Amino acid sequence: MLVERIMTTPVKTLTPEHTIEDALNMMGENAFRHIPIVDQNTRLVGIISDRDIKLTLPSVLSDEDPDFTLKVPISRIMRKRVTYCHPMDFVEEIALDFYHYSIGAIPVLRDDKVVGIVTQKDMLNTYLELTGMTEPGSIIEIDIEDRTGVIHDIGKVFKELNIKIISISVYRNKEKKGYKTVLLRVQAMNPRKAIDILKDRGFTVLEPSQMGQ
Repeated sequence: MLVERIMTTPVKTLTPEHTIEDALNMMGENAFRHIPIVDQNTRLVGIISDRDIKLTLPSVLSDEDPDFTLKVPISRIMRKRVTYCHPMDFVEEIALDFYHYSIGAIPVLRDDKVVGIVTQKDMLNTYLELTGMTEPGSIIEIDIEDRTGVIHDIGKVFKELNIKIISISVYRNKEKKGYKTVLLRVQAMNPRKAIDILKDRGFTVLEPSQMGQ
């Protein structure tokens, strides 16, 4: 899936000359937590988050004047080293940036101009969509030997039963060398018959009580 399919666009921005108060007002009015900062040519020069602002505002126990702090330009607190991406990048690739850098949002640039933004919430919504979790159904988890044709063999079972596979994910099995784990979401509220057939054909199907072990 491409970034352009999940990014928020158009995106609201501020300039370095805007104040912390301006940023707070924009976040409050639009219910978001990150604002890209651009120069007069709309080129990305930084980013600011609600966390950056919270760390800047004085404590209620402090003698500092909060009104004075609110008038400080955001250039003083914005982060200037910004991780960004392109609309044609793959979502799976930028997911690694979220993971490695523990960031909350990634601006999207085209021709050095900010054209969108992707947040952690966007990534979570995408995960739910890709795994079919927004559709009613059941989850089946299967340990499989890492060999050619095994997914086809599993699919045949559901075709025979006329059960639709909503989504399928494959990930490495950390406990069994040469094996992987398949996570299926199927359009059936009671997939017991499919599970029994899979077991009869030699597949190791994890029951719900085993999935957390």
